[in-house]
Amino acid sequence: MPPKFKRHLNDDDVTGSVKSERRNLLEEDSDEEEDFFLRGPAGPRFGPRNDKIRHVQNQVDEVIDVMQENITKVIERGERLDDLQDKSESLSDNATAFSNRSKQLRRQMWWRGCKMKALVALVAVILLLVITISKWDLESFDYQELKSELTEVPASSVFEEHPSSSHPATGDMATGCRQLVWVGEPVTFCRAETIAGKYGVWMRDPRPVPPYTRKTTWIVDAIGTDTHQVFEYDDDSDQFMKGYPSKVHILPWSMESTGAIVYRGSLYFQQRKSRMVAKFDQKIETITVQKDIPSAGYHGQFPYSGGGGREGRGYTDIDLAVDEMGLWVTYSTDKAKGTIILSKLDPETLEVEQTWETNIRKQAVTNSFMICGTL
Repeated sequence: MPPKFKRHLNDDDVTGSVKSERRNLLEEDSDEEEDFFLRGPAGPRFGPRNDKIRHVQNQVDEVIDVMQENITKVIERGERLDDLQDKSESLSDNATAFSNRSKQLRRQMWWRGCKMKALVALVAVILLLVITISKWDLESFDYQELKSELTEVPASSVFEEHPSSSHPATGDMATGCRQLVWVGEPVTFCRAETIAGKYGVWMRDPRPVPPYTRKTTWIVDAIGTDTHQVFEYDDDSDQFMKGYPSKVHILPWSMESTGAIVYRGSLYFQQRKSRMVAKFDQKIETITVQKDIPSAGYHGQFPYSGGGGREGRGYTDIDLAVDEMGLWVTYSTDKAKGTIILSKLDPETLEVEQTWETNIRKQAVTNSFMICGTL
């Protein structure tokens, strides 16, 4: 709705209105902030109202001083933290260097100890070699005495002769046989842990067939009792020394003599309380051949010296042996009156191929063995 009237203002009216409004704003009841902004600063420099401004300014200066002081402290603290970090890193580096030097020193001390041990061992080996060579002089008095005591024992008679064409005759053709000139000291492979293991027999096959090798070992404990077990050890010497067999063979007959042997994968042994010799095939776990040794004494009739059964050492009346020539057996008979009889056997059939009688009393000998057809 349009106004009922309209008034026109001139320039004088506008100017007067502004001055009147200004007077109203500058009356006595106005506050100091309004006077400052409307009248401007008062006092000698700013007017009579500059005390409050100075007070505020002082507070601002104090706050600035406090903030500067705090910032200075923060900066100093940061510098101290940097110094502490540098010292920590330096300490860590020193610790690492000390650890490395200690390891080097320990390694040096260990090498020094090893060198000392090696030197002591070398000196011991040299002394042992000197002692051994001095004792093992082939031209020494001991060797000459041994050579003078070595005698050939001729056979008094030949009983039977059934040569087999399947085995080589005695001699050195293709056998590598040489003359025996020296017998060294015994070599200990392991020690028996029980009394039963001290009176038995251990064997290796000179002509092994797969899966056996020359290092396969067989052990029979407590010969002279009701013995049926044969312990087999493979090529691992540690297993043999620790007494952990790889296989146990169970014989159908009890073994009596300590003269058992293993040859071409079969076990040859004497049956308990008989003159019968048996061949036990270890692959098929069966006795394939058995044969009596004619008129042979057994069960303590003609043992080696100290080899009877009364002391639990096992009977040694029938002693089997093997060499480059084949399979042999030594024994005695009533007719031979206790002298050693040597027979060569066919390993396949256990037939006697040839027999010799010596003039050596069996009980005057502690043991015997065969080399290249020689007893």
